[in-house]
Amino acid sequence: MTEKIDILGIRLDNYTVREAVRRVDGYLNDHVMNTIENISMQMLIESESDPVLKEVMSALDLAVIGEKEILQAAGIGTMQRIRETEENDFSFEFFRKVERSKKSLFFLGETEEKIVAARETLLQMFPRLSVAGWYALEHCKGDYEAAINEMNATTPDIIVSVLPSPTQEHFFWEHKGKINTGIWYGTGGAGFGRRRPGVRNFLRNVMHLGKLKSSMVRYRESRSLPEEGEEEEGRKDD
Repeated sequence: MTEKIDILGIRLDNYTVREAVRRVDGYLNDHVMNTIENISMQMLIESESDPVLKEVMSALDLAVIGEKEILQAAGIGTMQRIRETEENDFSFEFFRKVERSKKSLFFLGETEEKIVAARETLLQMFPRLSVAGWYALEHCKGDYEAAINEMNATTPDIIVSVLPSPTQEHFFWEHKGKINTGIWYGTGGAGFGRRRPGVRNFLRNVMHLGKLKSSMVRYRESRSLPEEGEEEEGRKDD
């Protein structure tokens, strides 16, 4: 199975959930910050015009494919990987591992309402999770120093970002040098647990898949164009 997928110049990890969780084991015992994010089609599409988003995704320690359509667009998805991705298995296994390891979480989000919803959802599935604290960016005035100070004061093992992308990536890019934690896990506002198909989600995914495929075609065409000066040099040789 291909362990890396290159889409629009971004290398995404295509590990099975078991392999990905094995890497999380190492991160939980590491002494540096490791970065994990769920990657959506929308994030890939927006990376074409957002260099910060592209840079953050490209530098992740674990870029988790968050939608089965990404696998389908790449044309390499096995039935196992499509099922794991469709059912959001990595998120479930990640937090089960965190609960068993007794590691502490800090939630970062846009609003208190969204943080409370995310926290309650996780605690329903994993009631023994340790929550060290949370911060909503709506409470910041002027800059995000208060959020950074609150995160570092609680010394969490893991920061769970429920910020939407690309706000999430811009926040991380600007403040990564100040964040003191073992793992940064960016959900991109995608939520936790099993996904519900639904007509609205189906139509949205169809639309995003069409846009992603168009972006991939443009990217391949741009990569096949001659470098500047090569075409002119070829004409001189004729």
